[in-house]
Amino acid sequence: MSVRQIFTLLACLLLAACSAQTQLTNTWRDTEFRGVPFTRVLVIGFGEDGANRRVFEDEFSKRLQAAGVSAIPSYTLGSGVSEADIDKVKAMVARSGADGVLTTRLVGIDKRVNVYPGQVMVMPAVGYRRGFYNYYSSVMVMPPSTYNYEVVTLETNLWRVVGESLVWSGTTETFAADDARKSAAEFASVIVSALRGQGLL
Repeated sequence: MSVRQIFTLLACLLLAACSAQTQLTNTWRDTEFRGVPFTRVLVIGFGEDGANRRVFEDEFSKRLQAAGVSAIPSYTLGSGVSEADIDKVKAMVARSGADGVLTTRLVGIDKRVNVYPGQVMVMPAVGYRRGFYNYYSSVMVMPPSTYNYEVVTLETNLWRVVGESLVWSGTTETFAADDARKSAAEFASVIVSALRGQGLL
């Protein structure tokens, strides 16, 4: 493997590690909410109906159930919904028997560029010169490299069914990944952890 390939591989591995991360960038909580933790939550991923929605809601529900919360994926109650489908959402909530509703919507997709600075690598070698083994060093300079990637911004809200009041809201940034299931699982873990930390689950 050439030195250039080594640097490229390391850079790709670093980028792959970043793509597995979800970060909460902003949160809000209703400080006046004094209710008990939610025990039955309807999970809604706003957007088109399809495999990605099902994967997202399934993984979110699994993480909630692991935290001791009964969770219902909205796709089991109907096809894809948008934020404008108020009557449809209300019907799903009524059928679910949930005391809380967890909704997630896409805020935006930001295209970004990472620039990795040039690298200097010293390659030691042993060579034969004038009857003696001498230590030689060769230097290879790698030019800067750029990598394009996308960051997905999502907004997740936790609503109390009684009174239809917003209890918690969080904005996240997630590196776009090809593995939808893994990405959804890690995203859900971050949100569930934050909600548990606030005593809402």
